[in-house]
Amino acid sequence: MGRTPCRSKQEDLNRGAWTAQEDMILTNYIHTHGETGWRSLPKKAEFGSANCEVWIWAGLNRCGKGSRLRWLNYLRPDIKRGNISLDEEELIIRMHRLLGNR
Repeated sequence: MGRTPCRSKQEDLNRGAWTAQEDMILTNYIHTHGETGWRSLPKKAEFGSANCEVWIWAGLNRCGKGSRLRWLNYLRPDIKRGNISLDEEELIIRMHRLLGNR
C-alpha cells in the first residue's frame, strides 16, 4: 500500500550527498525557470510514483522530490543561516508563554 519510492525502478540515481556541480545545475535551472512546476521539469525518463519523478537533465540524475527539498532547505538565497539574535530569542520566549506547546 502507499506510494512506491522513486528509486524502486531506477538503480543508477545519484544518492547521498549532493555535489557542488549538482547544486549549480539545480540553482541555474531554478533561476531561469522559477520555483514552481516541479513536476514539469525537463526529464528524459519517468520512474516511480507520479509524485516522485526522476530528473535526467544536464546530468542531474535525482528524484524530483529530493531536488525540491534541496532547493527549499539548502540552496535558496533567502535562507537565514547562523545563530538567532537576542530579539528573535525573546520573541520565541514571548510566543511560547502566550501559546504554549502546541
